[in-house]
Amino acid sequence: MKADSSKLRFEYLHRDGKNYKIFGSIIIKNIDKISPLKATLLLEKKLIDTEYFYPKMAKIPLFEEHKEDSEFFTDWYEFDKFSLTDETPSDSRSLKEFIKSFEN
Repeated sequence: MKADSSKLRFEYLHRDGKNYKIFGSIIIKNIDKISPLKATLLLEKKLIDTEYFYPKMAKIPLFEEHKEDSEFFTDWYEFDKFSLTDETPSDSRSLKEFIKSFEN
C-alpha cells in the first residue's frame, strides 16, 4: 500500500550532553501535497545550521526523559527527516503552519 501524500511524518531527536538520544515524530497534515524533499528544503532554511531547533519555539512537546535540570541537558533538538505516512495527524497544524512555527 502506498503512503498518502496528504500526510507527512516529521522525525526528530534530542541528544543530551552525554550523546544519549531520544527519537520522536509528529504527523502533519499536508493539504498541499508537498513532497518530503521539498518540505525538508523549506524547513532547513528555518533551522540552525539546517538541522537544529528549539522545540518550545516550534511548539513541539519536550521529551520527558530529558529534564532541563539535568547537568547534561541541551535544549536543542535535531531534525531528522520528513516521510510520507498513512497515519492520523498528531498535530493540528498544516505543513505550512508547522514550518512557519520554526521562525524566530
